[in-house]
Amino acid sequence: MAKREVFHSSPSKEGLKVTSGGKTVSTHKSQAEAESAATAAGRAAHNKGALAQAVLHKGDGTIREERTYGDDPWKTPG
Repeated sequence: MAKREVFHSSPSKEGLKVTSGGKTVSTHKSQAEAESAATAAGRAAHNKGALAQAVLHKGDGTIREERTYGDDPWKTPG
């Protein structure tokens, strides 16, 4: 199974950031900018042939939405 590249858009002390693999990819002043950057990075990775995912977090850090690029992971109950 190919590894999925995951981009998180989440709040930080500096504002909002996009991370992947524990490393900061970009920082942003608004949630809309960070989410746009995360989804663009996911689409770009997918266009290069990778499986990718954008995980969009709310201001409190909980997950609001996930967008998958390529094959969806298995659906699990719960």
